[in-house]
Amino acid sequence: MTTTSGDDLLSRGLRLLTVLADHPSGLGVSAAARAAALPVSSAHRILQRLAAERFVSYDEDTRRYALGVRVLELSRGFHRSPAGYSAAAAPMRHLAARTGLPAIAGIRYDRDVLLVLTAQGTQHLQLRSAEGTRNAWHATSLGKALVAALPPREREELLTAGLRQVTDRTLTDPDALRAELDRVRAQGWAEVDEESEVGVRSIAVPVPAPAGYTPRLAVSLGAAVALTEADELRSHVPALRACAEEIAAHMDH
Repeated sequence: MTTTSGDDLLSRGLRLLTVLADHPSGLGVSAAARAAALPVSSAHRILQRLAAERFVSYDEDTRRYALGVRVLELSRGFHRSPAGYSAAAAPMRHLAARTGLPAIAGIRYDRDVLLVLTAQGTQHLQLRSAEGTRNAWHATSLGKALVAALPPREREELLTAGLRQVTDRTLTDPDALRAELDRVRAQGWAEVDEESEVGVRSIAVPVPAPAGYTPRLAVSLGAAVALTEADELRSHVPALRACAEEIAAHMDH
């Protein structure tokens, strides 16, 4: 008879939570076990314990497990903590109110950009920018702003790791992207035009980091193509930079 250590149980539980986070509509125990590379019996036992603690929920009609309310509580706690970029909240709200556009903050997460904070604008047409969403770095202004600031070796690793086509306008040629990242680094801001989502354009700047460090957070303004011309969006670059500098001044690096 084999026993499972506490560390291993924790690792398995976290893997199952990660799998459920990628499947918001929920999964049956067999599908969850398969996605987490676990035996069905182990997955079932751990999911039942997580359900008892309300970290996951179980729908008896569909026999599916999904994330539970305790995860939302953790999310709220994260946003209130220094690691949750709480210092960015007020500057981003002011930026959104001033421009009427949604302000979005993101970090690099492997080969994606993870949205960590949003502030809605005042335009009647608002963009979908849910916190926790992951997007391909090369298709977003946030991703380009962050990757342009990386050391050359790290940037090359991302450029040569495979660049998927998100829309018809996504730039996937490494040489063309390399040239664009050079421009972004020189001018200090990035933009995309329907490269991540049809009908949406955005601009972004990295939040300045202390000397010797690489920026880990970027902030952007998004706009519907039908409502905001590219030049109008670019006119907000100074306000976006001021927001990023205010965030940096209050961040615990």
